[in-house]
Amino acid sequence: MKRAAVTCVTLVLLGGTALSQAQPDTVSRLRLDSLHIVGPAAHEDSSVVTLLAAAQKKDTLAGGYRETKSPLLALLLSAALPGAGQFYNESYWKIPIVLGFGYYFASNWIELNDSTRHYRRLFAESVTPQSPNGDGRYLQLREFYKDQRDTFSWYIFIYYLVNLVDAYVDASLYDFNVGDDLSLRVLPQMSPPPRAGVGLSLRVRF
Repeated sequence: MKRAAVTCVTLVLLGGTALSQAQPDTVSRLRLDSLHIVGPAAHEDSSVVTLLAAAQKKDTLAGGYRETKSPLLALLLSAALPGAGQFYNESYWKIPIVLGFGYYFASNWIELNDSTRHYRRLFAESVTPQSPNGDGRYLQLREFYKDQRDTFSWYIFIYYLVNLVDAYVDASLYDFNVGDDLSLRVLPQMSPPPRAGVGLSLRVRF
């Protein structure tokens, strides 16, 4: 009896020593294999392993992720020159739109500003000692073109702001993958034992 006990203790010690000297990946495989339990608890343990593996993969992707386009750089380029951020984001079809609106608003503002200055000068020349109030027509035209110029100033500000926002958002979503498989599927799902039952699974794929 004593000899059998000594033999068992010796085998346990040898097994523990061999396990402690094993490689880390070997120990990990042993730990992973130990989770494959036969019976009702096997499904729960495999679910835990799946969740741990998914979390590890997510951490790995998050740690090594790098944006292809810099939103800040796209913002600065569009601030310096409208359309430059869109060129940086490779949204070439937007460049004619941005430049077209910019030319339209800028040319109208310049024309309205010239008209305002022109009628301001005419009104100032119409003010004489004989006519201290000046010519009322020039005054009305001056105020009309001035109001139109100020309105286009707001248009230019909104256009410039939209240009910046578009470049920033476009760069932020540059790596966002939108596949061709855009579908909505409702599929029956069988719950694994011991939770028997029938349910519905809703999947929306982008």
